[in-house]
Amino acid sequence: MDIRTPYTKNPSQHNSTFTSHSAIRVQMAKSKNHTAHNQSYKAHKNGIKKPKRHRHTSTKGMDPKFLRNQRYARKHNQKSGETASEEE
Repeated sequence: MDIRTPYTKNPSQHNSTFTSHSAIRVQMAKSKNHTAHNQSYKAHKNGIKKPKRHRHTSTKGMDPKFLRNQRYARKHNQKSGETASEEE
């Protein structure tokens, strides 16, 4: 082994630092991964608003068996209110 290059077997590898990919990786600057700077200011600029609550939630994609039963329950729930008022 050569004394000048103790970690390389081939001395020609040490001549150019730009041909090797590992040499380029060492020389590149690190980049910032994430920051929350200014995001809170931007969010409060127009105010953080609560999501609008809808009167009826969507039943799209729900279990058809459940929806069928719910439909019958609503139908008979209205009837039970009418018969109670007639008996009094």
